[in-house]
Amino acid sequence: MLDELMKIDVKTLRSFIAIVECQGVTAAQTRLNLTTSVISGHLAHLEDRLQMRLCHRGRGGFEMTEDGLAVYEACLSFQEAVANFQHQLHYIRQLDSVRGGHIRLCLADQLPTFFYDALRYCLADSYEKNPLIHFSIDVQSPENMLTNILSNDSDLGVGYFGKFPPLLTFKEAFTERQVVCCGRDHQLFSHDETLTFEQLEQTYAWVKRGYSVDHHIHHVHPKILSATTYHMEATAQLILAGHHVGYLPHDLAKRYESMGQMKILLPDIASYEVCHHWAYRENLNHLVAAFLSQMMTRIQNIKEIGNKISV
Repeated sequence: MLDELMKIDVKTLRSFIAIVECQGVTAAQTRLNLTTSVISGHLAHLEDRLQMRLCHRGRGGFEMTEDGLAVYEACLSFQEAVANFQHQLHYIRQLDSVRGGHIRLCLADQLPTFFYDALRYCLADSYEKNPLIHFSIDVQSPENMLTNILSNDSDLGVGYFGKFPPLLTFKEAFTERQVVCCGRDHQLFSHDETLTFEQLEQTYAWVKRGYSVDHHIHHVHPKILSATTYHMEATAQLILAGHHVGYLPHDLAKRYESMGQMKILLPDIASYEVCHHWAYRENLNHLVAAFLSQMMTRIQNIKEIGNKISV
Protein backbone atom coordinates (compact mmCIF):
# COMPACT_ATOMS: atom_id res chain seq x y z
CA MET A 1 0.00 0.00 0.00
CA LEU A 2 2.81 2.43 0.86
CA ASP A 3 4.50 1.79 -2.49
CA GLU A 4 1.22 2.59 -4.25
CA LEU A 5 0.77 5.81 -2.27
CA MET A 6 4.27 6.93 -3.19
CA LYS A 7 3.25 6.78 -6.85
CA ILE A 8 0.22 9.04 -6.40
CA ASP A 9 0.76 12.58 -7.64
CA VAL A 10 0.05 15.35 -5.12
CA LYS A 11 -2.18 17.02 -7.71
CA THR A 12 -4.36 13.91 -7.72
CA LEU A 13 -4.82 14.14 -3.96
CA ARG A 14 -5.66 17.85 -4.18
CA SER A 15 -8.23 17.09 -6.87
CA PHE A 16 -9.84 14.47 -4.63
CA ILE A 17 -10.00 16.93 -1.72
CA ALA A 18 -11.71 19.48 -3.99
CA ILE A 19 -14.18 16.87 -5.27
CA VAL A 20 -15.17 15.97 -1.71
CA GLU A 21 -15.46 19.55 -0.47
CA CYS A 22 -17.30 20.77 -3.58
CA GLN A 23 -19.54 17.67 -3.59
CA GLY A 24 -18.84 16.56 -7.12
CA VAL A 25 -16.51 16.61 -10.13
CA THR A 26 -18.37 19.36 -11.98
CA ALA A 27 -18.57 21.58 -8.90
CA ALA A 28 -14.79 21.20 -8.39
CA GLN A 29 -14.04 22.76 -11.79
CA THR A 30 -14.05 26.35 -10.53
CA ARG A 31 -11.73 25.71 -7.60
CA LEU A 32 -9.23 23.61 -9.57
CA ASN A 33 -9.51 25.48 -12.88
CA LEU A 34 -9.44 22.13 -14.67
CA THR A 35 -11.86 20.38 -17.04
CA THR A 36 -14.21 17.69 -15.75
CA SER A 37 -12.39 15.08 -17.85
CA VAL A 38 -9.07 15.87 -16.17
CA ILE A 39 -10.64 15.85 -12.69
CA SER A 40 -12.45 12.59 -13.42
CA GLY A 41 -9.14 11.16 -14.61
CA HIS A 42 -7.51 12.10 -11.31
CA LEU A 43 -10.32 10.42 -9.37
CA ALA A 44 -10.16 7.26 -11.48
CA HIS A 45 -6.37 7.17 -11.11
CA LEU A 46 -6.64 7.44 -7.33
CA GLU A 47 -9.32 4.76 -7.08
CA ASP A 48 -7.25 2.48 -9.31
CA ARG A 49 -4.10 2.97 -7.25
CA LEU A 50 -5.86 2.38 -3.95
CA GLN A 51 -8.15 -0.36 -5.27
CA MET A 52 -11.08 1.36 -3.54
CA ARG A 53 -14.39 2.88 -4.56
CA LEU A 54 -14.21 6.38 -3.09
CA CYS A 55 -17.55 7.83 -4.13
CA HIS A 56 -20.77 7.11 -5.99
CA ARG A 57 -21.69 9.47 -8.81
CA GLY A 58 -24.44 9.34 -11.36
CA ARG A 59 -28.13 10.05 -11.69
CA GLY A 60 -28.61 9.48 -7.97
CA GLY A 61 -26.23 12.31 -7.20
CA PHE A 62 -22.84 12.44 -5.51
CA GLU A 63 -22.20 10.43 -2.36
CA MET A 64 -19.00 9.49 -0.53
CA THR A 65 -18.28 5.90 0.40
CA GLU A 66 -16.99 4.99 3.85
CA ASP A 67 -13.57 4.32 2.34
CA GLY A 68 -13.75 7.65 0.52
CA LEU A 69 -14.35 9.58 3.72
CA ALA A 70 -11.43 7.82 5.40
CA VAL A 71 -9.14 8.58 2.45
CA TYR A 72 -10.30 12.23 2.50
CA GLU A 73 -9.24 12.56 6.16
CA ALA A 74 -5.90 10.96 5.31
CA CYS A 75 -5.45 13.39 2.41
CA LEU A 76 -6.01 16.35 4.73
CA SER A 77 -3.35 15.04 7.11
CA PHE A 78 -0.98 14.50 4.19
CA GLN A 79 -1.65 17.99 2.85
CA GLU A 80 -0.90 19.49 6.24
CA ALA A 81 2.34 17.52 6.53
CA VAL A 82 3.47 18.64 3.06
CA ALA A 83 2.59 22.27 3.84
CA ASN A 84 4.52 22.10 7.12
CA PHE A 85 7.52 20.67 5.28
CA GLN A 86 7.42 23.47 2.71
CA HIS A 87 6.92 26.02 5.45
CA GLN A 88 10.00 24.85 7.33
CA LEU A 89 12.16 24.77 4.20
CA HIS A 90 11.10 28.28 3.24
CA TYR A 91 12.09 29.82 6.52
CA ILE A 92 15.27 27.81 6.93
CA ARG A 93 16.48 29.89 4.00
CA GLN A 94 15.61 33.08 5.84
CA LEU A 95 18.51 33.39 8.25
CA ASP A 96 17.85 35.51 11.34
CA SER A 97 21.25 37.17 10.91
CA VAL A 98 20.13 38.77 7.62
CA ARG A 99 17.99 41.92 7.82
CA GLY A 100 15.73 40.75 5.04
CA GLY A 101 12.98 38.27 4.59
CA HIS A 102 9.97 37.69 2.38
CA ILE A 103 6.30 38.37 3.21
CA ARG A 104 3.74 36.92 0.80
CA LEU A 105 0.46 38.76 1.22
CA CYS A 106 -2.81 38.07 -0.60
CA LEU A 107 -5.82 40.42 -0.54
CA ALA A 108 -9.42 40.40 -1.59
CA ASP A 109 -9.98 43.15 -4.15
CA GLN A 110 -11.62 46.50 -3.45
CA LEU A 111 -11.17 46.58 0.32
CA PRO A 112 -12.21 49.67 2.35
CA THR A 113 -10.23 52.89 2.05
CA PHE A 114 -9.04 52.71 5.66
CA PHE A 115 -7.48 49.29 4.99
CA TYR A 116 -5.40 50.66 2.12
CA ASP A 117 -4.39 53.64 4.26
CA ALA A 118 -3.12 51.22 6.92
CA LEU A 119 -1.40 49.03 4.31
CA ARG A 120 0.55 51.92 2.76
CA TYR A 121 1.69 53.08 6.19
CA CYS A 122 2.85 49.59 7.24
CA LEU A 123 4.60 48.91 3.93
CA ALA A 124 6.50 52.20 4.15
CA ASP A 125 7.43 51.54 7.77
CA SER A 126 8.59 47.99 6.97
CA TYR A 127 10.95 49.15 4.22
CA GLU A 128 12.18 52.03 6.38
CA LYS A 129 13.14 49.67 9.21
CA ASN A 130 14.24 46.77 7.02
CA PRO A 131 15.41 47.85 3.54
CA LEU A 132 16.14 44.27 2.46
CA ILE A 133 12.61 42.99 3.10
CA HIS A 134 10.68 41.72 0.08
CA PHE A 135 6.87 41.85 -0.23
CA SER A 136 4.85 39.81 -2.70
CA ILE A 137 1.26 41.09 -2.90
CA ASP A 138 -1.47 39.42 -4.92
CA VAL A 139 -5.23 39.95 -5.32
CA GLN A 140 -7.13 36.65 -5.12
CA SER A 141 -10.58 35.16 -4.66
CA PRO A 142 -11.26 33.81 -1.15
CA GLU A 143 -11.04 30.15 -2.25
CA ASN A 144 -7.70 30.65 -4.01
CA MET A 145 -6.41 32.59 -1.02
CA LEU A 146 -7.13 29.74 1.38
CA THR A 147 -5.70 27.17 -1.03
CA ASN A 148 -2.45 29.12 -1.39
CA ILE A 149 -2.08 29.63 2.35
CA LEU A 150 -2.74 25.93 3.00
CA SER A 151 -0.13 24.94 0.41
CA ASN A 152 2.32 27.50 1.82
CA ASP A 153 2.35 29.58 -1.38
CA SER A 154 1.19 32.61 0.66
CA ASP A 155 1.87 33.66 4.25
CA LEU A 156 -1.05 35.91 5.07
CA GLY A 157 -4.44 36.70 3.55
CA VAL A 158 -7.31 39.04 4.29
CA GLY A 159 -10.84 38.89 2.94
CA TYR A 160 -14.32 37.46 3.40
CA PHE A 161 -14.33 33.70 3.89
CA GLY A 162 -17.46 31.60 3.71
CA LYS A 163 -15.69 28.72 5.44
CA PHE A 164 -12.87 28.37 7.94
CA PRO A 165 -10.62 25.34 7.33
CA PRO A 166 -9.41 23.92 10.67
CA LEU A 167 -5.80 23.84 9.46
CA LEU A 168 -5.68 27.65 9.37
CA THR A 169 -5.98 30.37 11.99
CA PHE A 170 -8.44 33.25 11.52
CA LYS A 171 -8.65 36.64 13.24
CA GLU A 172 -11.26 39.32 12.65
CA ALA A 173 -9.90 42.16 10.56
CA PHE A 174 -12.80 44.58 10.00
CA THR A 175 -16.48 44.78 9.06
CA GLU A 176 -17.58 46.02 5.65
CA ARG A 177 -21.04 47.04 4.41
CA GLN A 178 -22.32 45.58 1.13
CA VAL A 179 -24.91 47.54 -0.86
CA VAL A 180 -27.03 46.84 -3.94
CA CYS A 181 -26.28 49.07 -6.93
CA CYS A 182 -27.45 49.74 -10.47
CA GLY A 183 -25.64 51.57 -13.27
CA ARG A 184 -26.56 54.89 -14.86
CA ASP A 185 -28.11 53.14 -17.87
CA HIS A 186 -30.28 50.84 -15.77
CA GLN A 187 -34.01 51.63 -15.60
CA LEU A 188 -33.87 51.86 -11.79
CA PHE A 189 -31.29 54.65 -11.88
CA SER A 190 -34.00 57.26 -12.47
CA HIS A 191 -37.10 55.30 -11.47
CA ASP A 192 -36.55 53.73 -8.05
CA GLU A 193 -38.97 55.88 -6.03
CA THR A 194 -41.59 53.13 -5.71
CA LEU A 195 -39.13 50.21 -5.72
CA THR A 196 -39.92 47.50 -3.19
CA PHE A 197 -37.65 44.85 -1.76
CA GLU A 198 -39.68 42.12 -3.47
CA GLN A 199 -39.40 43.83 -6.87
CA LEU A 200 -35.65 44.23 -6.48
CA GLU A 201 -35.28 40.57 -5.57
CA GLN A 202 -37.66 39.01 -8.10
CA THR A 203 -37.84 41.30 -11.15
CA TYR A 204 -34.32 42.37 -12.12
CA ALA A 205 -31.26 40.55 -13.44
CA TRP A 206 -28.48 40.11 -10.84
CA VAL A 207 -24.77 39.44 -11.02
CA LYS A 208 -23.74 36.53 -8.77
CA ARG A 209 -20.60 36.08 -6.68
CA GLY A 210 -18.63 33.15 -8.05
CA TYR A 211 -17.19 32.15 -4.69
CA SER A 212 -19.00 30.78 -1.64
CA VAL A 213 -21.11 33.26 0.31
CA ASP A 214 -22.85 32.55 3.61
CA HIS A 215 -26.50 33.14 2.72
CA HIS A 216 -27.38 33.54 6.38
CA ILE A 217 -25.72 36.96 6.54
CA HIS A 218 -28.20 38.57 4.13
CA HIS A 219 -31.77 37.87 3.15
CA VAL A 220 -31.83 38.67 -0.57
CA HIS A 221 -32.44 35.67 -2.83
CA PRO A 222 -32.50 36.93 -6.43
CA LYS A 223 -34.68 35.08 -8.91
CA ILE A 224 -32.71 36.03 -12.04
CA LEU A 225 -28.96 35.34 -11.97
CA SER A 226 -27.42 35.83 -15.41
CA ALA A 227 -23.79 36.77 -14.67
CA THR A 228 -21.02 35.49 -12.37
CA THR A 229 -17.87 37.23 -11.16
CA TYR A 230 -15.01 36.47 -8.79
CA HIS A 231 -13.79 40.01 -8.16
CA MET A 232 -15.54 43.21 -7.08
CA GLU A 233 -14.22 45.31 -9.96
CA ALA A 234 -15.60 42.78 -12.43
CA THR A 235 -18.95 43.00 -10.62
CA ALA A 236 -18.79 46.79 -10.89
CA GLN A 237 -18.20 46.64 -14.65
CA LEU A 238 -21.25 44.44 -15.17
CA ILE A 239 -23.37 46.81 -13.08
CA LEU A 240 -22.00 49.83 -14.98
CA ALA A 241 -22.98 48.15 -18.25
CA GLY A 242 -26.58 48.82 -17.26
CA HIS A 243 -28.29 45.43 -17.37
CA HIS A 244 -27.59 44.01 -13.91
CA VAL A 245 -27.93 44.95 -10.26
CA GLY A 246 -25.60 43.48 -7.67
CA TYR A 247 -23.78 43.86 -4.40
CA LEU A 248 -20.63 45.95 -4.07
CA PRO A 249 -18.58 47.13 -1.09
CA HIS A 250 -19.90 50.45 0.18
CA ASP A 251 -16.65 52.36 -0.47
CA LEU A 252 -16.47 51.19 -4.08
CA ALA A 253 -20.16 51.91 -4.69
CA LYS A 254 -19.89 55.42 -3.23
CA ARG A 255 -16.89 56.14 -5.44
CA TYR A 256 -18.89 55.36 -8.58
CA GLU A 257 -22.01 57.06 -7.19
CA SER A 258 -20.04 60.28 -6.62
CA MET A 259 -19.16 60.25 -10.32
CA GLY A 260 -22.82 59.84 -11.27
CA GLN A 261 -22.25 56.38 -12.72
CA MET A 262 -24.09 54.28 -10.13
CA LYS A 263 -26.91 54.44 -7.65
CA ILE A 264 -27.27 52.57 -4.35
CA LEU A 265 -30.70 50.94 -4.06
CA LEU A 266 -32.74 50.42 -0.86
CA PRO A 267 -29.72 50.98 1.43
CA ASP A 268 -31.77 50.63 4.62
CA ILE A 269 -33.31 47.23 3.88
CA ALA A 270 -31.17 45.54 1.19
CA SER A 271 -27.67 46.17 2.54
CA TYR A 272 -25.81 43.90 4.94
CA GLU A 273 -22.46 43.69 6.71
CA VAL A 274 -19.74 41.08 6.32
CA CYS A 275 -16.79 40.41 8.59
CA HIS A 276 -13.42 40.11 6.91
CA HIS A 277 -10.73 37.99 8.54
CA TRP A 278 -6.98 37.57 8.49
CA ALA A 279 -6.07 34.00 7.52
CA TYR A 280 -2.72 32.35 8.15
CA ARG A 281 -0.99 29.22 9.34
CA GLU A 282 0.03 28.83 12.97
CA ASN A 283 3.60 29.57 14.05
CA LEU A 284 4.06 32.55 11.75
CA ASN A 285 7.55 33.69 10.89
CA HIS A 286 8.46 36.63 13.15
CA LEU A 287 8.48 39.07 10.20
CA VAL A 288 4.96 38.10 9.12
CA ALA A 289 3.71 38.09 12.71
CA ALA A 290 5.13 41.58 13.29
CA PHE A 291 3.58 42.90 10.08
CA LEU A 292 0.18 41.40 10.98
CA SER A 293 0.30 42.93 14.45
CA GLN A 294 1.20 46.34 13.05
CA MET A 295 -1.60 46.17 10.47
CA MET A 296 -4.19 45.25 13.09
CA THR A 297 -3.07 48.08 15.37
CA ARG A 298 -2.99 50.61 12.54
CA ILE A 299 -6.48 49.69 11.29
CA GLN A 300 -7.85 50.01 14.81
CA ASN A 301 -6.23 53.43 15.26
CA ILE A 302 -7.61 54.70 11.93
CA LYS A 303 -11.11 53.50 12.80
CA GLU A 304 -10.98 55.13 16.23
CA ILE A 305 -9.91 58.44 14.69
CA GLY A 306 -12.72 58.17 12.15
CA ASN A 307 -15.27 57.50 14.90
CA LYS A 308 -14.14 60.57 16.83
CA ILE A 309 -14.43 62.75 13.73
CA SER A 310 -17.92 61.44 12.91
CA VAL A 311 -19.08 62.22 16.47
